[in-house]
Amino acid sequence: MTSTRRFVLAIDIGGTKMDVACIDTEHQFLTEVRRELVPFDEHNIADPKGLIEKLAPYVEEARSLEGSLEGIGLSVCGNIHPVSGEAVLVANLHWRNLPFGSMVADAFHLPVFAGTDVRMAAIAEALWGNARNVNNFLWVTIGTGYGGYLFLDGKLFDGTHKFAGNFGHITWDEINGYPCGCGRKGCVETFVAGPGIARAGQASYDAGKSPALVRLAKNGEVTTRQVFQAEAEGDPAAQEIINQAIRLIAINLSGVVNLLDLDMIVIGGSVSHGSPDFIDRIDRRIHNYLMTEEARRDLKVVGEAFCNSALVGAAADVLLRKNILSLGRR
Repeated sequence: MTSTRRFVLAIDIGGTKMDVACIDTEHQFLTEVRRELVPFDEHNIADPKGLIEKLAPYVEEARSLEGSLEGIGLSVCGNIHPVSGEAVLVANLHWRNLPFGSMVADAFHLPVFAGTDVRMAAIAEALWGNARNVNNFLWVTIGTGYGGYLFLDGKLFDGTHKFAGNFGHITWDEINGYPCGCGRKGCVETFVAGPGIARAGQASYDAGKSPALVRLAKNGEVTTRQVFQAEAEGDPAAQEIINQAIRLIAINLSGVVNLLDLDMIVIGGSVSHGSPDFIDRIDRRIHNYLMTEEARRDLKVVGEAFCNSALVGAAADVLLRKNILSLGRR
């Protein structure tokens, strides 16, 4: 007799896109990862009802699959309360105190387990990924935003209000820095995440300092990808932009390691794939800023195990919270 396959409809909502797939207890994908654009209203606020409408066909597909649909795992790029599912602050979607988890549950009459994307990614890496059996690690994402989550003494560290890991919102330069989606100014995120790299590239383009970007940005609007392309071509201005981002990331992350004495840092997100050696360069720079010989000797800096750790973690979170799996049974 074969046991019934148990699986989750996993959803990862980022600042501009949403990925959806069905994932089972062996972290196998039962469907392809499909991508939808996040709908925004006329005030540039993400439309929760529009998102739910886009999810409807995927829910119906999940219901039609053979096996037991255990619920919906919802990963969102902001501060999501893991118990209530409330979107307390999602800067890139311009959500504050939105009961999105319960809205999804009410729409589809399924259990919904929601959390911030970086928390979900940390779960995936701890359960199935590169941080399996690692007691103290930091998950880091570098993409539209910059931040992460902590796994300490063999378990997630949520903090008092369930929002630990916002090291991307440590202030770097509140005087000359840039406005951040969190409502403050000069956060590290505004310098090192994708939009910050693109902004620095745009400034070089506008000042005529980057011949490569002038050629690549044919419509006059510089993207993060084009800055990495220009760097790969040896453009000095682009090289300086990427080197500065790596320097700030290394300073920021080394501070977390110096504070907590971690075993490992796992890095993911679209910017981390901007060049083949981006993570290796971060690794080398971090070690320059570590305080102890032990940390310099033992700290491992690796890339994420999955193409989208937050999506995989959204499935893992449901399976863990329903006691179908446990971190002790990996």
